[in-house]
Amino acid sequence: MNTLLKIVTLGIYSPWAKVRKRQYFYGNTLLDDDNFDYLADPIALLKGWLIGAALFICYTLGSQFSPLLGMVFGLLIFFLIPWVIVRARLFNNRNSAQRNVRFNFRPAYADSYMVYAWLPILTISTLGLLSPYIYCRQQRFMMENNIFGKSSFSFDSGAKAFYLVALKVIGFAILFFGLGFGLTAMLGIGMPTGADAAMPAAVGIFLPLLMMSGYFFLIVYGYVRTSNLTWNGTFIGKNRFVSTMRVRDMIWIMFSNIVASVLSVGLLIPWASVRLARYRLDHLALNVVGDLDHYINGNLEQTSAAGEEIGDIFGVDFGI
Repeated sequence: MNTLLKIVTLGIYSPWAKVRKRQYFYGNTLLDDDNFDYLADPIALLKGWLIGAALFICYTLGSQFSPLLGMVFGLLIFFLIPWVIVRARLFNNRNSAQRNVRFNFRPAYADSYMVYAWLPILTISTLGLLSPYIYCRQQRFMMENNIFGKSSFSFDSGAKAFYLVALKVIGFAILFFGLGFGLTAMLGIGMPTGADAAMPAAVGIFLPLLMMSGYFFLIVYGYVRTSNLTWNGTFIGKNRFVSTMRVRDMIWIMFSNIVASVLSVGLLIPWASVRLARYRLDHLALNVVGDLDHYINGNLEQTSAAGEEIGDIFGVDFGI
């Protein structure tokens, strides 16, 4: 229904679709038998959507008519990303609640520009060697600035653990690409004729499948390991989060979700989304010392949804 209404309204229904979807997922996510609430006003999101759409149109038209103008808009968007991330997190947190206690986010703009702009620029000169460190800093920024009521979150996972994950990903990548190059070398030895020609053809089909499977495995492995690292290093007060997702489970869920969505021409995407969310949340717990009744609301101000919608339109993913 959301998809059809977005098509009919040329995207204008998107804010209402987003609120409906989040209210459904929040309402069915339970902590200590109490569900979460998403309280955003679709009109506020619509205003942000219009700003984001106008910026996207300017960027697209500028790129078409003048490469220089497109470059200027591209740089503008790049330097807007840290601001967008903070504003989006502010809006979503302040419109999220659990047992009537609202979340919040500390507007640390200077830190945001450090971890999302200046450090990524710096990592280019290190040929990517700083990437795990920067990713760790970004996760720390997102977690430590979260607030529930009047209580701040904390984060104690170090860069060393993220480097170990990166090294394992590199090791698996070398293994997969080694197998691929080995098969390529086998094809170059000679091309048999007649009935034996089926062998190179079979290897030629198997090689792309091997490379795609390897890439898929690396993506899922990196996602699961870094997600577990992030959540297992996050706590609020004396209460620590525990994430127990497994790589093989996630590979099966994501692979079967993709197959089901493709074979159903997209009709099973809602089923796939619920299935993935259920697995992620069933393997995320909060070890509570005492109870959760001492959390109380802090003072909140109204926040513009411009950052949330600009990030959404330009595909900036800053969700946890």
